[in-house]
Order: sequence, then C-alpha cells, then structure tokens
Amino acid sequence: MLKRSFASAVALMLIVMSAGTALAAAPSNDEAAGATALSLGVPLDFDSSAATEAASDPTSCDGSHGSFPGPYFASVWFKFTATSTGQLNLSAPTMQNDPNQFLAISFVYQKTSSGMTLIDCTAFGNDASWPAKKGATYLIMEAGLSSAVTEDPDFSDRGGTGTIAITRSANANHYSYIDFFTNRDCAFPVSVSVQGNGQFRLRPGRHGDATPYYFDNYEWHTVTTNPANGKWFREDGNGLYRDLHITNVSGTVYTFVAQETGRPYSLTTMDGEKIFVDRGRLLTTFQVDTKGDDDLSNDEFIEGSWALLDENGSHPGFFFDGDFCEIIQDLLG
Repeated sequence: MLKRSFASAVALMLIVMSAGTALAAAPSNDEAAGATALSLGVPLDFDSSAATEAASDPTSCDGSHGSFPGPYFASVWFKFTATSTGQLNLSAPTMQNDPNQFLAISFVYQKTSSGMTLIDCTAFGNDASWPAKKGATYLIMEAGLSSAVTEDPDFSDRGGTGTIAITRSANANHYSYIDFFTNRDCAFPVSVSVQGNGQFRLRPGRHGDATPYYFDNYEWHTVTTNPANGKWFREDGNGLYRDLHITNVSGTVYTFVAQETGRPYSLTTMDGEKIFVDRGRLLTTFQVDTKGDDDLSNDEFIEGSWALLDENGSHPGFFFDGDFCEIIQDLLG
C-alpha cells in the first residue's frame, strides 16, 4: 500500500510538472505592443524560451547581411527612443556558451503614425547599425531562426537566452580599399582585383584596462581572372567580427575569445556555381601581447595560441586544406 501511494504521488507530481511546463507564461514583451524599453548603453539579459509567434510577425528578411527566410520562432520585442540624432548600434548576442543559447535574427523598425517601417534585418551576426532621428522610437524583434536556414537544429526553431544593448557610435570608423595585382604563385599568372569596405569600433577595456574590444562589420569582393582566356571566378565575404572576452594572463599578454558571424567567405564560378559558401558562427580564442596600450598596430600575436572553440552553421571554405592552385587550374585553366 505504501509503495502504491508513493508511485501515485510521483505520477501526480510528474503530471503537475508537465502541466506547469506546458502552461509556462509567455514573457511580457511577447508582442510589439508590450515591447521592453531599452536604455542607451545598458545591456539587458532576456529569455525568449516561452515566447510565441504572432500573426503580424515578419515572415521574410532581405537585409544588410543577406536573405534569411522564415519562419521565425519565439519572437520578443524591445523599444528605444532616441534623444538625439546620430548612429545607433544594436548588439544582440545569443550565442554566449550558455546551454539555452540559440541562433537569432534581429529586425529593426522605426515606429510611425501608421505602423512600422523596416530599417534592417540581420542574422548570423544579428547586430545592426542605423542613423537615428531625434525623438524617433525604434522597435526591435529578436526571434529564433529556422533549422532549414541554419542547418543546425540544436540551436534553431526556438528562442532562448541572450543579451541586448543599444549604443551610440562615438568612436566608429569607416574604411574602404581597392587593389589590383598579378598572382604568379600557380601554374599561370592571374589578375586579381580586390575591393572592400566596413566599419570598425574600439570599445574601451573594462575596469580601467587599456586593452580595447574590437568590432568590425566588413564586406569584401575579389575577382580572379585568367587574362589568357578571360575565365574568372569571384570570392566574397560579409561578416561581423567582435571580441567577446579579454582576460589578462600575465604582464601585457591577454587571452581573447572572439566570434565571427555572417557569411565570411564564398567562392562562385563565372557560371554561378557556388564552390564554397560559409555561413554561421565561429568562436575562437588566441593570445596577444598588447604592449599594455590601446594601439593595435604594435600588438604581437602569440604563435600556437589560436584555437577553434565552437562552430555553428557550415564553413567549408574555412576548413579547406587543399591546394588553392588546383582550384585556379580547374576553374581558369
């Protein structure tokens, strides 16, 4: 009788626990009308695990980081009202070595009298930057990506934990470059044209440390041509690099943990065939002797310190260990 009573109690407890899980309340910012207010420069942790999807949520994205089709999952909303004009930056990391992390997409809207106007949508590096208008209110949606897009079901088709912050670009710097040269490293010479641009920022080190945190939102394009027959292929990259953690080892040597997200590399033939398409997230670590200052030009990389900590998505180009001259020979010979 005692055993039966104990078993019944356990069964009842499991039923109650299951019901509690099934009926977990959605967060207060589950819909745009309940968006959580953000303060400039103040990071806010969030958990969208119990969030739902609304019929009014966006179903597609074609933004500054490329196209990322829906459906999207477990959407939560935030808002920010600009008190002055200037460039605003959205930082929304959701892959931070937490068991509840997820691959997210960010949508940024400007609130208008008739509704909302899309400013940008970004994924695989779901940060964004835009010129703010004084007095304008911006609505931001964070949602989980579909595994059909990420090819990583463990971190997709759901929400999870993340951190969101709005900052102003007081120290943002834009750059661009163009270069042309002849590569004679392979069986025959090829002509190479390179162009790129981006924006980088240096965020001051923490607790008075001089070592800054580096942020780079980059885009580059390279076209390699065989002048003897006119055949060519192109390489492209569009991604976001950022230092996540910097820890002093000893003296002026620091350990960095950094991530690169987006579509950092692709190789496309003149016929449009994709040989390599890298997309997703790479988490890496390495050590640098910073010389104890914030001047990046005198930093010395510590040989043998680089390591890959984690990968999400697909990076065939990153892991390619063959002879690139063979690719040139096959495509341009």
